[in-house]
Amino acid sequence: MAKRLSGYLILAMWLLNLVALYVGISQWPAGICSWLACLLTLPFLAGAARRQAMALYGAALLLGLFAFSQGAPIKPAEWLLPNINMLTMFAAVSTLNLATAGLGGGSGNWQGRKGVWSTMASLNLLGAVINLSIIFIVGDRLERQGTLERRQVMVLSRLFNAAAMWSPFFVAMAVAVTYSPGLQLSVIMPFGLMGVLAAMVITAWQVERLGSDGFCGFPLQRQALTLPIALAVAVLAVKQLWPALPILAVISLMAPILALSFMPKKGCRDALKRQLYERFPAIGGQLVLFLGAGLLAAGINSALSVLDFGGHELPVFQHYGAIEASLALLLMLLVAIIGVHPIITISGLAPLVWPLHPDPNLLAMTFLFGWGIGTGTSPLSGSNLALSARYNVGPGALLRWNLSYGVLIYLVACLLFTGYEWVYAKI
Repeated sequence: MAKRLSGYLILAMWLLNLVALYVGISQWPAGICSWLACLLTLPFLAGAARRQAMALYGAALLLGLFAFSQGAPIKPAEWLLPNINMLTMFAAVSTLNLATAGLGGGSGNWQGRKGVWSTMASLNLLGAVINLSIIFIVGDRLERQGTLERRQVMVLSRLFNAAAMWSPFFVAMAVAVTYSPGLQLSVIMPFGLMGVLAAMVITAWQVERLGSDGFCGFPLQRQALTLPIALAVAVLAVKQLWPALPILAVISLMAPILALSFMPKKGCRDALKRQLYERFPAIGGQLVLFLGAGLLAAGINSALSVLDFGGHELPVFQHYGAIEASLALLLMLLVAIIGVHPIITISGLAPLVWPLHPDPNLLAMTFLFGWGIGTGTSPLSGSNLALSARYNVGPGALLRWNLSYGVLIYLVACLLFTGYEWVYAKI
């Protein structure tokens, strides 16, 4: 009964927040539905997911109590609604399963080294446009008995997030534009693409060390790519018509529309019932973790608002060059490991750097690489929380599998910062 009710609540959350995003009404009705679904789901979480959720909620509670005791105002919307748009997108992209039966028949997955590179290319190129939904499209095709094996997780967790280094459709780029006014996209994109290529080479090398034989990958062929390409084209078209719409809102609308369009007509009624009674409740774990992550972010913000660090600039630095960018990136990666979202780090770091009058392109590259590497390495990033909840992958395993990658790609980023400074530094 609880499972079926959570399916109705998640459907209501999606519909109500879609109306809120497009019409402008309050998001509280959708938020209430999401929290009710969370409460229904929490008792049924598996051990690892439950421990992770309890850690998030416990840390958020302690931070909130500390901030409140120091006089920080508690604003309910900042604590209870920060991830509601992302959760709405999760509900929307879960409907893409309705179309997979009509798209995958007869088309086998690619194996071995070819499968590794095709999966990486699909994740990065398509994920650059349709964002997090590509993880579920690829992951749902590759999973076996509800989980993915280590090599697949390494590829999925890293290469989607690496698109943040260059994609103009990522939230990361919008944040970089906000906090690095004056950046030139044509200048920073080549460096981001070089970073992505390095991420692919490092990942392929590490998969090869584990053995690429038997690797089951996502096929870069027309039949398998029909749905993600259609979604990418639809997202681009809607963004062109309504550029002010957030990309999460566009995906939340277009994913179900395309899923229904591609859905096989035979067995349609049964498939819709499975979506409501099984697929929607299956994302309950993601609701629990992302609502907890939103609480943790609010707790960190509240705690930081009452702490006095004795100044508002970085007196040890006289300018912002490649060395300073490398140190700032290292800070972003270290705090990302413990679950601090890049947008929190960027919003706190940027005002400290601005007095140094940094090159906006170098500052933007710092933020984009910090986002792309930090979210790909940290088990507490949004995408890796989704991987953990949806495919039963433990956060400890995610960190162990990706930590060496994070170190190597960080060194590559430092080299790219140095290369940028050498090419573009003012004389």
